[in-house]
Amino acid sequence: MRAFLTKFDRGLSWCERTIAAVLLLLSVALIVCDVVLRAGFSYALSWAGEATRYAIIWLVFVAGSIGARSSAHISIDFLAETLPPRLAHRVAQLAAIISSLTCAMVAWFGWSLVLQMQKFGQISPSLEWPMWVIYLSVPVGAALMSLRFLQSAVSVDLAAARAQTALSAA
Repeated sequence: MRAFLTKFDRGLSWCERTIAAVLLLLSVALIVCDVVLRAGFSYALSWAGEATRYAIIWLVFVAGSIGARSSAHISIDFLAETLPPRLAHRVAQLAAIISSLTCAMVAWFGWSLVLQMQKFGQISPSLEWPMWVIYLSVPVGAALMSLRFLQSAVSVDLAAARAQTALSAA
């Protein structure tokens, strides 16, 4: 089971990083291309701004999961400095569980929003994409963050707990 979970973690990490990198590169390429076309050829891509905005929205939610995995979210580490290591370990686990549950709730309500957007049939102005595709970034990103916080709660290292104990602000 441990081998499966390790492979799953590596695969998910690779997917998260690849998606984030592709979205970032796509955003930069679209902006640069649009600027060059506007400045050099007096031609604008009417859809570039919208596509960039949606790519960045997806990037933020996927990168939130990367941040949750690497303990990069904003946190309060006052307790880590004052508590004994064993208690600091428990506080770190509790903080990760609370963060995981919070993200799971956001994913749940985000999914409800996606279903509602599907019923409305709204499309984006320039790209004419269904808006539920853009809104899908909320439940996907929040579910990934929930999984990563839960993973953190299970694998809190007792030796590192004192240094990393945090009440996450996720």
